[in-house]
Amino acid sequence: MKLTRALIPTVAVGALLLTGCSTGGAPTKDAAGAECLTGGAASDAVAVSGEVGTDLELTSEAPYAADEIQRTVLQAGEGAVPEDGQNVMVAMTMFNGADGSEIQQVPASSVPFTESSLNAWAYEGLRCAVAGEQIAIVAPYADVFGEATPEETGVEGITEDDSVVVVMETTEISDEAPTSGEPGTLQGDELLSKAEGTAQDAPEGLPSVKLAENGEPTITIPEGVEAPGELQVATLIAGDGETVAEGDRVYVNYRGVIWRTGEEFDSSWSRGEPTDFLTTQVIGGFSEALVGQKVGSQVISVVPAEDGGYGADQLQSMGYEADDVMVFVLDILGTVHADAAE
Repeated sequence: MKLTRALIPTVAVGALLLTGCSTGGAPTKDAAGAECLTGGAASDAVAVSGEVGTDLELTSEAPYAADEIQRTVLQAGEGAVPEDGQNVMVAMTMFNGADGSEIQQVPASSVPFTESSLNAWAYEGLRCAVAGEQIAIVAPYADVFGEATPEETGVEGITEDDSVVVVMETTEISDEAPTSGEPGTLQGDELLSKAEGTAQDAPEGLPSVKLAENGEPTITIPEGVEAPGELQVATLIAGDGETVAEGDRVYVNYRGVIWRTGEEFDSSWSRGEPTDFLTTQVIGGFSEALVGQKVGSQVISVVPAEDGGYGADQLQSMGYEADDVMVFVLDILGTVHADAAE
């Protein structure tokens, strides 16, 4: 699970801000003067031990349930709350509120603090954060996973009736440019809204793609055609922007379906916003589809489980068959080159 509406990553030091500044106790307002989110019975009950993002464990007993997002400070910090455009170094651990089981540990990494780039629950967690602070968020399933079904989340045992517990620890807040060695980020107004360029003929036997006016694709699997056993990638629209290189941060809108059923597997379109990631941090079926392509392009990638995919075991854990083939259609909306981080 990601803090950003894209992925996470980018570093830190600290600029003094009077609004919301705190040297003892938790801030009561964020940098814009808005009241900080308050705790509730569920978030107040959270107790933990260990290191956030590495080996954190819940020491209080589940279940935790909330009808709306709750935020409780577990460990006070000091200094200034983040201002729009700064970077927040934060670690995160996520649990299923129903039974307290671990969902994900995310070691400390730098996240750009802008409301438009953060998931709502992450923004609520960070807008009143100060260095050294540890907080607990308890949020309903829909606030964390949106419209994704439990099967699409890949989280074993979770249901749409469950809440999610997120513990976040902020170590630094900075307005310095990222120095983590990763490419920087782009704002929404710097991205294309959809693929644009010259339409290309797809190879025979691949699924057909029909586009809505806003560019959202509908993928139709050809009847009576066996899914390929090897990764296949084809350009559907040839853009004329910058070329994506290995290690770049790429912004895409994508939809993925299962060849066998036509069922949606994953989709940024369904979540209502593009996502971003490094080409080195995704499955081979994504990186092969992106590296060497130009911004503005639309690419179809047909991905067998064991050739660029998630592997048979992970597919089965998500409720699919071990040999299922995924079909992704990706619009490349922007890129930040890896050498920009040097």
